[in-house]
Amino acid sequence: MKTLVVWLGAFWFAISNHLAHLHPEKIFFSYEKDEAIIRSVSTTRMHPYFFPGIKLPENVHCIDDILSILKEVNIIIIIIPIPFVAGFIDSIAWYIQPGAIFVNCSKGIDNKDLFTVSDILSSKLAHIPYSYATLSGGMIASELVSGAPLGTSIGISDMKDESTLRTLFESDRLSVSITPEYKNIELFGAIKNVFALYVGYMEGKWFGMSTIGLVVTSLYKELPRLLFLLGWTERIDFSDFALWGDLIATCFGNSRNRYFGRLVWEGKTSIEAFEQLKSEKKHAEGYETLRGISDLIKENNFVEFQKVVDEYKSYVAKIP
Repeated sequence: MKTLVVWLGAFWFAISNHLAHLHPEKIFFSYEKDEAIIRSVSTTRMHPYFFPGIKLPENVHCIDDILSILKEVNIIIIIIPIPFVAGFIDSIAWYIQPGAIFVNCSKGIDNKDLFTVSDILSSKLAHIPYSYATLSGGMIASELVSGAPLGTSIGISDMKDESTLRTLFESDRLSVSITPEYKNIELFGAIKNVFALYVGYMEGKWFGMSTIGLVVTSLYKELPRLLFLLGWTERIDFSDFALWGDLIATCFGNSRNRYFGRLVWEGKTSIEAFEQLKSEKKHAEGYETLRGISDLIKENNFVEFQKVVDEYKSYVAKIP
């Protein structure tokens, strides 16, 4: 089976590096709309912005024409910020091989329709059969590149894909948990980024871990009701990698959302923080999610989540 990875950011590099080393006999295709990044990776085997000195294996092939390869691809791994997912799917919808497996690694909720990535694909790909999976866990890109022992959950829409995806991702350094609760995983993956925004902000105020623990616990108590309103299913296991593992890594690791929160505490507006991350070739999806759910939070009296909204009032402003 041929695999394509889309959007050549830090996590793309980490995932591609992991897969290429794990399966040296396979070729992994990668696509990025920025041709300068494709040229850089193709010629130096290194990312122009992230992980200096670390080279990708030769079996990662960058391409500049995605449409030419789609009919050959069985697995499409998308690591695309949520605002750009719909446009990307529109551009490839009529070239996708029927029965393809989409593996989503993005963590966000569309701030207009409150769509997750699975919702977007469902609305765009009604004309072909496909499978959907979402990958989430305590996986900071730099830690995956370094070979640290990590865990991830993969929520899948069709359990027949379990063996394929486990074989693709699991290694002696990456434990994989498979669940059919893909909607729960992508919802939690989005909301835990909001936790991280607030943790970064509170750390900036020099509060210690005891206060941070109080903040996280208070938000966590409101979490099930919020997730229910967003469409979670009846069963959810908060001990899974995608839940507690992802929450811990994002709130207390070197994550973009935690960094975003710290920038806001330092006096930047959310738009200024957004622009700074953009200049560093980063994207914090937590602000998109918070903008999207701010009305839901207010209308349903989520006291603790409202505190986050109040600290980030400029989140509801239009971001270019």
